Amino acid sequence: METLALISQKGGCGKSTLAVHMAVCAAMYGQRVAIIDVDPQGSAFAWNEIREPGRKFDAIHATVTELPGLLRKAEAAGTGLTIIDTAPHTNKDPPAVAQLADFVLIPARPAFFDLKAMAATVIALHMTKTPRAVVLNAAPHGYRLVDEARANLQKAGVTVLPEPIHQYAALGHAVTGGLSIHEFAPDSPAAAEIEGLYKALAGYLDLRTTLPKPAARRAAS
Repeated sequence: METLALISQKGGCGKSTLAVHMAVCAAMYGQRVAIIDVDPQGSAFAWNEIREPGRKFDAIHATVTELPGLLRKAEAAGTGLTIIDTAPHTNKDPPAVAQLADFVLIPARPAFFDLKAMAATVIALHMTKTPRAVVLNAAPHGYRLVDEARANLQKAGVTVLPEPIHQYAALGHAVTGGLSIHEFAPDSPAAAEIEGLYKALAGYLDLRTTLPKPAARRAAS
């Protein structure tokens, strides 16, 4: 089983939105997915609760101290990918969560306050050996901010995924309805970028990137 943790000490960076979208992408490629939401706000868990019964994931709203046992249960159940959505504004939880993950994704908007908070997240994770990378999220279209942010982060020795996720209203509309962008607007640029992020993560995690045959997809659903 692979474990992906989304960690950032800045609220509003899009952690939960990316977490649920990575869950849908993995399921789309035929993987069994679990979501563990350790953010007291429980956004990812709440999103799963309003999904149609046939589309719901194995999801639980839990605490960080419960994670080791929950991960063992998920692996025993045959889960291929467990996604952990975490809380912002905490210094003690990121290292504890990161040590349990195979990879940490750090979402950050390409803006001053977000990048400052992201730097605090990187520092908090410094003592862990878990591989990690930043994804520039909710990036404005057609601005140099993204290139400048990427260059500054790379200069500081931070791994940044090559493609950002731009700001799309459709992502918010999809999540509000308990959907992913692939279920809401599958042919949209937003869907292409989200799938690109999933495939970028497949370079770090053992994730499927080949769609299952139709019969297998019907059986999975």
